[in-house]
Amino acid sequence: MKKIILSLLLLTTLNLFAQENYWTSYNFNVDVEDEEIVAKLTNDYFSSPNSKAEGVTVFLFENHFKDISNNASHTIAFTGTLDAMGKQYSQGDDLSWDLFLSKLNRYTKSHSSAAGRSLISFGVPGNYPVQNLYILKVKNGRKFAAAWENYNTISNPEDRRVTFGQFNLGRSTNGETHYVLSEVNSFKDAFGMKKFRDRISSAKNTAWNKFIEEFDGNAEMVKTKTRTVVGKW
Repeated sequence: MKKIILSLLLLTTLNLFAQENYWTSYNFNVDVEDEEIVAKLTNDYFSSPNSKAEGVTVFLFENHFKDISNNASHTIAFTGTLDAMGKQYSQGDDLSWDLFLSKLNRYTKSHSSAAGRSLISFGVPGNYPVQNLYILKVKNGRKFAAAWENYNTISNPEDRRVTFGQFNLGRSTNGETHYVLSEVNSFKDAFGMKKFRDRISSAKNTAWNKFIEEFDGNAEMVKTKTRTVVGKW
């Protein structure tokens, strides 16, 4: 997983407190006129036999909304259990992988890379086409996770999946430590999360307020991005 490079992740945990998933991700830039070529190259490679270890899922994302410091146009992400990811990264010399990278590098410019793991997830795994990614700098991860879990236990909507996780490798100088990934079915859903919070019951509002209290002073938002799924293998 050398010369493509990225910033963040994707996660496919089962349900709350199911087996942890690990991820690696590679961000890169593609000119608009070359996007279809890159998508085809990626699909051709990962649709072929033995292109990935058993239990590993691969995603190609188009990064739709992002700030100027987080400006890679696309991401390739690998996700799976610790054992599956270990096999993915210990396959030895692979001429087909080297050829794929050689072709891909003609149309891409590397940006950054990262690795981490999911910690807590709510919602049913599925093929959600739109993802909001919130990148955080957290002082006390355990306290933050407890408040976040308490809120989502009673307030997570049925039509999304949300995951809290941490960065292990590839952190930037911004000092990011954790993230929240919200997977939804449309841009309308991605835009409408505040409206959802405005409609929640008083009990849920209490949980939300407690979460916000824990957020203040313990965590800060480093950056956000919204990405769409171009392909999944």
